[in-house]
Amino acid sequence: MSLIDFHVHIDYYKDFREKFNYYNDKKIYTLFVTNLPEIYGKCINSFKESKFVKLALGYNPQFAGEEKFNINAFDRYLNTTKYIGEVGLDFSKNFIMHKAKQIEAFEYIANKSGQNNKILSIHSRNAENDVISILKDNKVRFAVFHWYTGNIGNIKEIADMGYYFSVNSKMLQSNKGKSIIKRIPIDRVLIETDGPFTDFKRKMITPDKLPDIYSEFGKLLNAKNFNEIVFDNLKNLLLQQEQYLK
Repeated sequence: MSLIDFHVHIDYYKDFREKFNYYNDKKIYTLFVTNLPEIYGKCINSFKESKFVKLALGYNPQFAGEEKFNINAFDRYLNTTKYIGEVGLDFSKNFIMHKAKQIEAFEYIANKSGQNNKILSIHSRNAENDVISILKDNKVRFAVFHWYTGNIGNIKEIADMGYYFSVNSKMLQSNKGKSIIKRIPIDRVLIETDGPFTDFKRKMITPDKLPDIYSEFGKLLNAKNFNEIVFDNLKNLLLQQEQYLK
């Protein structure tokens, strides 16, 4: 059964070409997220097109204080991918001072994504209510909340909106993380590494650890066929999107 990594920053690995080739050669369905439209533009020219590794057009909210959102570049690349990410809001103490810039950019991204039925990989740290509101206002049909750390009470609302969650090994290391994982409906769970920004058993995460990560999640959720569940979840998400792209 094929594995999935639905949020990874391949370009941040020192041996990024080897990592890209690993995902491709092992037939791991991978969402390669980017942090700026300009970076996405460089990546589509630097990496070969792949059946298994898909590039997402992003504007990471953590960059709002240092990099202006390039609307022209975003619009130029919008129709070259079905995926938008990493995007969203981050109102934690190190980034909340740029709240207005983040909201302005994310409103635009959500509006364009909603109109074009893109799948979003969303960052929502300390900002889940604002993210939910913006997604609703812009009629975004397809979203995956990456590494959700927010209020457990919002999980049902997010799932009821038809959205998914991508969870990673770092979440297994805290009680809150495990509580969040257990609250997510199992038919809305996807796996991510967020590599290279997480660790697994005190070592930087790498894609070869995915089988072990799946095993850990399967144990936590008491799901013997966890690989199949996650694969079916992604397949259902893509089929839902395909209905609107025809």
